[in-house]
Amino acid sequence: MNKLAIQQEYKAYYTAREQAEIVEIDKAAYISILGKGSPGTAVFYEKKKAIAAFVAALENKHAGTSSAFTSNIVEIFYWFNEEEVGYVDIGNFYTTVDLELLYYRIAIRVPDFITDKEIKKVAKERPDISFANDFQHFTYTAGTCVQLLHVGPFAGELETLPVLQQFATDNGFRKSGMHHEIHLTNFEVGQSQTHLQTILRDSVTKQN
Repeated sequence: MNKLAIQQEYKAYYTAREQAEIVEIDKAAYISILGKGSPGTAVFYEKKKAIAAFVAALENKHAGTSSAFTSNIVEIFYWFNEEEVGYVDIGNFYTTVDLELLYYRIAIRVPDFITDKEIKKVAKERPDISFANDFQHFTYTAGTCVQLLHVGPFAGELETLPVLQQFATDNGFRKSGMHHEIHLTNFEVGQSQTHLQTILRDSVTKQN
């Protein structure tokens, strides 16, 4: 019986060039968990590890059935409360506001048939998974976005994001949603970041 591979089913969603480009991203469904503060903290990585375990538990529930699936690409949505800190653009997203004020949602894309009811059932059955009761079903339509593929350490994004910002500006767009990162390469604390591949994607709207 064939297993739905999310990364292959939505190949365009997980694809980006190293040169900035404009893309249209349709509605997508995720398992997710919320957090606040600087990325890279111990609790941040605990949540990353836990979401992988939780999605694996969901996969096991469907294993051997016509709805079998696999999905393991971790994504992060980041944003600030603009009522508190004001508008934060793409190019200076990580450099102008104290990162302790940063909100994030760690997510893994799942098939559309996964329901909130099923998520709560898995949480009840698997209390051994950290944060089991904090996982949520989340849907998001990014719409028109600018994106590019960042290759290398996360710190290098401080140089890559201004490139994406300039591309957006040159094409008459301004940031209009969460900053979205798709971690195509799995990363654990202590590993080399040299060969990491991360899609940097931002929803945009035409400037007035």
